Amino acid sequence: MQIHSLRTYYWVNRLGSFRKAAEVLNISQPTVSARIRGLEEELGVPLMLRDAGLSLTPQGEELLNYARQVLRLTDDLSFQNGPESRAARLRLGANGPVAATWLMALVDHLEARHPALRLEVEVNQSATLLKHLATGQLDLGFLSTDTAHPELKLAPLGQFAMIWVGSPGRYGPTLDNGALSRSPIIGYNWESPIHDSTRVPAYGPGRHRRFTHSDSLFMMIRLAVNGMGLALVPELAVLQELESGQLTRIGVERPPYPLKVSAAYRRESLSTSAQDALTFAGHAMFPR
Repeated sequence: MQIHSLRTYYWVNRLGSFRKAAEVLNISQPTVSARIRGLEEELGVPLMLRDAGLSLTPQGEELLNYARQVLRLTDDLSFQNGPESRAARLRLGANGPVAATWLMALVDHLEARHPALRLEVEVNQSATLLKHLATGQLDLGFLSTDTAHPELKLAPLGQFAMIWVGSPGRYGPTLDNGALSRSPIIGYNWESPIHDSTRVPAYGPGRHRRFTHSDSLFMMIRLAVNGMGLALVPELAVLQELESGQLTRIGVERPPYPLKVSAAYRRESLSTSAQDALTFAGHAMFPR
């Protein structure tokens, strides 16, 4: 089964037209038809009903899912455009706190220092980034975790000060443990390193009936602004909301632990751009 045939099949289905697929792929329409027909002959099943909408048969739907996966993996090959392309690519991962604070400054720095760099950025929760680093889908990640992995090196960078915030006027400036537990809480899921800090007020005795969890720090902040509940977030991530009065800082009886941030990468030597990113991250967590 040829890659170019799968690519042609994908574009025919995405655009719903043999003619448009031919234009995108810069080939003739008869070539498009021949490739689709070749796939059907090779597999021994009809893949699409050639009606006005080019609807797919069940076998065609299955092949389309397969084609998407194959093309994604093929496009991700670091060497497909020549031997120099691997050194010119950096796959970077960042969790929500990093993304909400100094990630854009890092991107600007890398693009200025390495103008030919192909930079691929994934913003995700730390547990997911760790998995993607372990399986080689990322080169370098900035995340919050104490989990060690035999194939990864974990280098501590610093920590974020964490604060409770809420919509102004809904809560007092300070809350004791009882008042905190009686308030609606917005927090991460169980895999988050700060879940222990939100678990007690969210699940303890006399708790409020509502707990909202999200995998996105940006969504948690937006929910807090809208009055959905109290959120435990990095102080640096909500400076703008605090200054504009969209959120207010809530003092609590038991101060939350800071959120540690580490750099994680595979134990092989880092590329020049990855080492540059690692150095920048160290300065970002400890500004001078």
